[in-house]
Amino acid sequence: MKFLSAFAFDIKFQWRHGFYIVYAMVCACYWILLNFISNDYLEKAIILLTFSDPSALGLILAGGILLLERDQGIHNPLFVTPLRTRDYLLAKVASLSVLSLTAAWVIHITSSGIPQSPLLFSVGVVLTSSLMTLLSIGVVVRYHTINGFILMSQVFALPLLLPLLGFFELWNSGLFYLLPTEGTLVLLGSAFSVLSAREVIYALFILLIWNYVIYNWANHSFKKYVLGRIGERRTGN
Repeated sequence: MKFLSAFAFDIKFQWRHGFYIVYAMVCACYWILLNFISNDYLEKAIILLTFSDPSALGLILAGGILLLERDQGIHNPLFVTPLRTRDYLLAKVASLSVLSLTAAWVIHITSSGIPQSPLLFSVGVVLTSSLMTLLSIGVVVRYHTINGFILMSQVFALPLLLPLLGFFELWNSGLFYLLPTEGTLVLLGSAFSVLSAREVIYALFILLIWNYVIYNWANHSFKKYVLGRIGERRTGN
């Protein structure tokens, strides 16, 4: 129930601040852009947009939401309740994953129809969104300004973009398989072709492992830099 309450709060918070309206406009821009791309490049363009969408949404929007909550003084009263950090983080992940998944499906259906493997496509979007959301939270709690957060979030996220070099056949390396976004590209490719069992197992494994590691890092960071500072202020008072 604590998770559901936090999830409902996040959805209302995002709606109240116009995130859904803005994102509807972003999806409309994507749709217009894809209509100008020839069929020869459409598949790669759709995968690229679907790849970048949950990545950007989780990375930038999650951090922006935390900064907004901090500026509005939401954290202090929120953690007086029995709400656990785990529920708070998972609610953020779930609410932004809903937005990412909705946008990904809208982009795909309006440009090329229903994905060939809807489940794998959806899992790829959700696991990528959750990874980037947790990464964003782990970064943003260390900074007090939007400029500092945006700069450092790009530093942390830059290595995760390396698999795009292989996707565009610019440079291939076996090291890319150690990065979760290689798994993302594999699962998003299921929208256009059937994956082998080996590809599915690899993609799910690498994304789940990275999600687990980043979740623990974000959880530790949130407790140290948010809850710890709340406790210090109360002690000081």
